[in-house]
Amino acid sequence: MDADNNIVVAQVLDERLNNDIEAAVNLGLAAALLGEVHDGMRLMQELGVPYEISSRVLLNKTKRRSSDWK
Repeated sequence: MDADNNIVVAQVLDERLNNDIEAAVNLGLAAALLGEVHDGMRLMQELGVPYEISSRVLLNKTKRRSSDWK
């Protein structure tokens, strides 16, 4: 029973982290699209988006999720 509870807690934490990263990516994309790409990159870094993700979404539109800011 304790192991099941730990799994649920881990999934909730992962989901929260993913939601926070998703929001930060969208803010960064907005900054990049409305301003300069380096503004979006800086904002994403400040909000804790891993470099691999920020560079992927900023440099390659086809690698964005369907839920990413357009």
